[in-house]
Amino acid sequence: MLRTVGISLLFLAGALAIAILVGGTLLGLPSSDLPDVALLLAGAGGGVGLVALVVVRPAVLGRLGGVRAQLVGAGLIGSLLLLGMVLAGSRAMFISGHDFAIVLTMLLFAAVLSVGFSLLCAAPMADRIERVRRGATRLKEGELGSDIPVEGWDEIADLARDFNRMAHSLEEAAEREREMEEARRDLIAAVSHDLRTPLASTRALIEALADGIADNPETEARYLDSASKELAHLSYLIDDLFELARIDAGALDLKMELASLHDLISDTLSGFRPQAERLGVRLVGEVSGDVDPVLMNPPKLQRVLQNLISNALRHTPADGTVLLRAEPRGEMVHVEVADTGEGIAPQDLPRVFERSFRAERSRTLAEKEHDSGAGLGLAIARGLIEAHGGKIDAVSHPGRGALFYFTLPRA
Repeated sequence: MLRTVGISLLFLAGALAIAILVGGTLLGLPSSDLPDVALLLAGAGGGVGLVALVVVRPAVLGRLGGVRAQLVGAGLIGSLLLLGMVLAGSRAMFISGHDFAIVLTMLLFAAVLSVGFSLLCAAPMADRIERVRRGATRLKEGELGSDIPVEGWDEIADLARDFNRMAHSLEEAAEREREMEEARRDLIAAVSHDLRTPLASTRALIEALADGIADNPETEARYLDSASKELAHLSYLIDDLFELARIDAGALDLKMELASLHDLISDTLSGFRPQAERLGVRLVGEVSGDVDPVLMNPPKLQRVLQNLISNALRHTPADGTVLLRAEPRGEMVHVEVADTGEGIAPQDLPRVFERSFRAERSRTLAEKEHDSGAGLGLAIARGLIEAHGGKIDAVSHPGRGALFYFTLPRA
């Protein structure tokens, strides 16, 4: 309040100085009259101005009601300020009663016009503000895509534009939330099914052993081996869930080190060669000699390679080829896994890295052995590569195979 009063007094002093300067230089007021005129203006203008200053405060003017009433009130205050100045001037100049009545009539006419112009200006302004208010009400009721018309280039138009941007952002956030909720439900359904399958199989095998159905050592050993495989599958799925949860929570603590990507690829290919031979698929590795060293977490990167290679083996027919290639490209290392399988349908390709996406093409290692799985392998691969500071993607030509590739910083 004190700051407002100080600014108002400075403004009053400036206005007074400008009026006296213009009156003395341009309007020809005698210099002997300037002090009296200054006192008159200071007294009348200062008094009415300070009253107006109190009245136009939001706490006072806001009691009049909406924007229309406040603008009309502001117009009336301006008219009263003018009326006060003219009255003081008329008394100081000893204007006759007849002339004074004419002046008052003219001032009354001007005041009515001022109110009318205030209403004329206030009506469209109030309507635009009301549209913003109605838009906010619709937004509160859940109509997130509610747009309000933008008219003009003033502050109300800026408010409308900002409101529309906010509404669109909220709509996009709600859509993302719906997609995440749908993905969560799909993931829970897939995981529930895939947890139930090995549990049911293991339970049946154990009950068979307990009931004495396996009546010879060979049958018992076979049942135990099957139960062990089901438990291994269950453990793999739980590991996937745990890994994905850590990725989502940003809790991956990758201990990076400069290591040999060539050796990691060689070890990974060696682990898959027996499976590739059983399937009749050629497994080929091509690693550039100058690819090492690479800054990485070897166990996590090996898991990425395992997911990609197992995915390729599953969808490559006998006599087909799976190629794992790595080469340096500037400051990055480019690694790709290509196969000669059936490829990925165009409508499925943008979604292969989504969790729980169950397109046939996106299955991974656990699904290779058990024909089931929650579809987490490629989602985990993406999370691990991004945690390394790299990028992963896929391209495909249906009927001719698919290629998954990722890039990593060299150091």
